[in-house]
Amino acid sequence: MKVSSTELPPRQVSLAIEVEPERLDHAMDDAFRRLAGRVDVPGFRRGKAPRSMVERMIGRDRLVEEALDVLLPQVVSEAMEQEKVEPFTRPRVESIEFDPLRLKAVVGLAPRVELGDYKDQLRVENEEPNVDDAQVDSVIQRLRESYAQWAPVDRAAQLGDRVGVDVRGDVEGQERPLVDSKEAEYVVDPEGAQPAPGFAEQIVGMSPGEQKSFPLTLPEDARNTEVAGKSADFNVTLHWVKERELPELDDDFAQQVGEYTDVAGLRTAIETQLRQREEERVREQLEDAAMNKLVEISSIEYPPQLVDHQAEHLIETFTNSVERQGIQLQQYLRMLGKERETFEQELREQAETQVKRSLALDAFADAEEIQADQEDPEYGRQRRAIARLVQLAVGDSLNGATSDASDENEIPEMAPASVETSDTERQSAEAKVEAEVAAEEV
Repeated sequence: MKVSSTELPPRQVSLAIEVEPERLDHAMDDAFRRLAGRVDVPGFRRGKAPRSMVERMIGRDRLVEEALDVLLPQVVSEAMEQEKVEPFTRPRVESIEFDPLRLKAVVGLAPRVELGDYKDQLRVENEEPNVDDAQVDSVIQRLRESYAQWAPVDRAAQLGDRVGVDVRGDVEGQERPLVDSKEAEYVVDPEGAQPAPGFAEQIVGMSPGEQKSFPLTLPEDARNTEVAGKSADFNVTLHWVKERELPELDDDFAQQVGEYTDVAGLRTAIETQLRQREEERVREQLEDAAMNKLVEISSIEYPPQLVDHQAEHLIETFTNSVERQGIQLQQYLRMLGKERETFEQELREQAETQVKRSLALDAFADAEEIQADQEDPEYGRQRRAIARLVQLAVGDSLNGATSDASDENEIPEMAPASVETSDTERQSAEAKVEAEVAAEEV
């Protein structure tokens, strides 16, 4: 077997291999024997038919394919051993020629990482976590809104009110009405659900007992494509109006929300949660900036097969995630107005970033002699490396802190406002506080 090797950038070797005709013939004979035992030829017991008849039934291409499936891995492996090539990725056969059998295979070599002077160059800005009273007030306000009651009022409808209406909407040329509801409850909110843009604004100013007709244009992207962009005539009768009545911000409200004696305790708990989330955000931002800086100051060479593999993994993971929601990937991309080629390119760029970061972080861990965690070898070493990286990036002010939360910062448990409050209600109250705190970040 003749073999020649050529190093290719980045971190690859191309192997040109020529296989002796006798070896291909031998591989073809073996392939025939394997296939003959699986093919039924009329008039012959399985495995006993002449080769010419078996080839006629399955085709010579199938025989060649069977032979190469076994032969190529063998000769590529021997070629790598002969040329002393240590593969880091699975070899890929890029071309095959016959008479004689010649093939070219590309092998990815181990990445090469040269870290920059990270002890001097690895510096990023350290943002101080900040939580102010306005953020706490915002969370409390949303909590009050979530506990609000709807109280009847004798006045015209305003934005934010809940109203009771009869509503019918007809589109010219359509036999069935767009909407036909009696005693429907509707919150007057232009940002909320409504049969057509501008419907909420038309309800504003209507008084109980009043009837009103008006036309509205349906959106171009309406779910019903037959009426998209068309005009609809609405007829609305308003029966009643209710306004949102917020609970008083007092100790009773704090006890209703959870296990708090007074409003001060509720504010303290909210501020603690906000601060925890802010510290987490700052930590993640620091890690991201430090990793970017490490990659920037380092020289990283790797075979493109690494990115190919990671991109395939990201696409597969994303596809499975979307399909678990009952949506096909192509349908999801149409909803986003995104071409598949653009989507795959975005994931490939993400994969490339991940590969660079992973290689740089691994080299950094080696340079800093960071040992693996016996209980969690891979992830534990990575977390320790990131913590050390951030420590160097901002100076020693973090004292090697990791992302593990302190027990002292755990969110206090919620409690019922009275003995009649059930466990389910208590869990619901806790979830409300956490949900509103999370919403504050957005």
